[in-house]
Amino acid sequence: MDLKPKYDLFNSLMKFKKVLVAEDTDSSNIGLVFKLKEIGIEIVESSQSCDGAILKIKKGLHYKQPFDLLISDLSFVTNTQNPKITTGEVLIAEVKKLQQTIKVIAFSVNNQQTVINHLTNEIGIDGYVCKGLNGTKELLKAIEAVQDDKKYLCPISSATLHQKNVFQLDDYEKQLLQLVARGLKQDEIADYFKSKGINPNSRRSVEDRLSRLRDNFNANTTSQLIYLAQSLDLI
Repeated sequence: MDLKPKYDLFNSLMKFKKVLVAEDTDSSNIGLVFKLKEIGIEIVESSQSCDGAILKIKKGLHYKQPFDLLISDLSFVTNTQNPKITTGEVLIAEVKKLQQTIKVIAFSVNNQQTVINHLTNEIGIDGYVCKGLNGTKELLKAIEAVQDDKKYLCPISSATLHQKNVFQLDDYEKQLLQLVARGLKQDEIADYFKSKGINPNSRRSVEDRLSRLRDNFNANTTSQLIYLAQSLDLI
């Protein structure tokens, strides 16, 4: 798939001019900086530590050249002695105190409900994207939404946040989703359940249960449902 037209559209509509990436992993840091420049962001700076990120934010404010957007990981390996800030959560909170108008997107492997809830509802970040198979693609969607003053949650974080409690699948649902993930069609799943004496086992019951699970996970398609369930380690 040719992504150039999409990037050209980003270039023509990009509102963010100065972005700070807080990410401690070299490969992720370099790749993300390159991608952001590719979509038309003029100035992209990075920091591999929380303290370094705070210094860059303060410098930008001092010289009246503030950052428009902070993209921050949540987990950092400490490479200096006696760091003042060691986590992305604290970094984001401190940055919001210094510069209330800055947009913030958390970009992390963490998909815990308490963390997402704290950052989105209490700290007031603008986007939360889980790293993984579609992480970069979702991050670009988040940037596109956030620059237009919209909030953005990737499908994984959205599914996690909208669960009243940590979602639990019963044995029937786990087996159903595992069979779907293996590529079995609904008729084949119904036949399998019948052969094993598992109830309910009609095609209609299989279809209804999948529909209910899509609603529970806020998934638009069954493929997205499987992706979410696997990402949340439920199957």
